[in-house]
Amino acid sequence: MISCCFLGRSSVVEANQVFKIKNIEVDETSHTAIAAREKALEVGQRKAWKLLVRRLTLLDENSQIVELSIDEIKGLVQGYEVVRERISPVRYLANLTVIFNPNLVRDILLKNSVTFSETPSLPILLIPVFETNGVARLWKMPNPWMNVWREGLYDNSLIPFIIPKGDFQDIKYLSAAQAINGKLVHFSPIMKKYGVHKVVVAKVSRKFNLVDNSPFLEFTSLAPGVEDLEETIIAIIKIPPNAGVNHLMNSGKQKTIRSLNVAWKRENQVVSSVQQRISVEIPILGLEHWLSIRSKLREIGTLKTSELVRLTKEKALVDLWIMGTLKQLDNALQYKKLALFETNDLLMLCELSNRMPKACDGIKRN
Repeated sequence: MISCCFLGRSSVVEANQVFKIKNIEVDETSHTAIAAREKALEVGQRKAWKLLVRRLTLLDENSQIVELSIDEIKGLVQGYEVVRERISPVRYLANLTVIFNPNLVRDILLKNSVTFSETPSLPILLIPVFETNGVARLWKMPNPWMNVWREGLYDNSLIPFIIPKGDFQDIKYLSAAQAINGKLVHFSPIMKKYGVHKVVVAKVSRKFNLVDNSPFLEFTSLAPGVEDLEETIIAIIKIPPNAGVNHLMNSGKQKTIRSLNVAWKRENQVVSSVQQRISVEIPILGLEHWLSIRSKLREIGTLKTSELVRLTKEKALVDLWIMGTLKQLDNALQYKKLALFETNDLLMLCELSNRMPKACDGIKRN
């Protein structure tokens, strides 16, 4: 166990958080403590594999790959960590973190013709708006929808969500009416405050059926754009008599998170192992800067290999072999604060930082 724990703390694993499944609770009994522990570790690894498959694939593809033997699953595990361990003569309880080998997982998914997405999204600012009797509430209480989002997030997601604090600045920057009807420009101040590039308004409306006047909750996501709001109805949940609204809103929250994740996965799906080669020029500030960028490139899953063609003090010319499209590569690069720019017939890859080479700084300004 000690060797596994040290393995799990390597820099390679930390760079692949997508393949790290945390907070797996195990509680098993057997005729001895050692047997209970072995049983619990196997149960934990099975749970972790199922959670990983759900994270990487769409729901209708899970059944193709989940049913692996425990020996096959163990073969994919790179390491694990154990916390809050408790042992009795016949019982073992613990909280596990299981780390899978990214390359082995990719290989088995592709071998079984399962499409998957491993690219994590940049953080999204999620604005919860509660609408009842035609009145929209954001910062003003009561807003039970905001409370539900602040209780905790679904942590098996490729999308990290940020929920606004609701402080004086937030109230000043964005109103409920602007959140529902506004254009992207209305969100700029609050997006800048939280350092995000994307915002989603999650709205729940309490409405009544026109036929029998029965109440229901309508869950909607709104993605503000430059021109229009892109509105999607996520779910409609009837409110049974004496039903707890918080319970229904929790269900709506999970459906909202799932819907946003499905859209992201579809945009970033890897459907085969076929690779394409692209040549990019990377402006650099010297050897140390190049080594830093190269290290980031090696952590990108859709980028299979990179070949240095030429290196000078000011730039590196590199051939990249990628799976998927340029758009998918760009999404993965953004997570590492890198970006692709097209200049004439040349693709340029730049690190987005406060200190950039002149070539990158000029392109970014334009």
